Amino acid sequence: ANCTVRVYSVKGELVQELHHDGSTSGIVPWNLRTKDNLDVAPGLYIYHMDAGALGTKIGKFAIIK
Repeated sequence: ANCTVRVYSVKGELVQELHHDGSTSGIVPWNLRTKDNLDVAPGLYIYHMDAGALGTKIGKFAIIK
């Protein structure tokens, strides 16, 4: 239920860190802004989801504008 999602660029730079609030919706909202409050650029990104005792998941996604 509670997890942290970190979004990285393909260069390995942290773009944003998101926290799931424990709701049952399974959705972590993101306004597509970086941790420095800039718009994210179109491209490929890597995510790392850490759910504590439930484990971790790493994947990739693309942003197309």
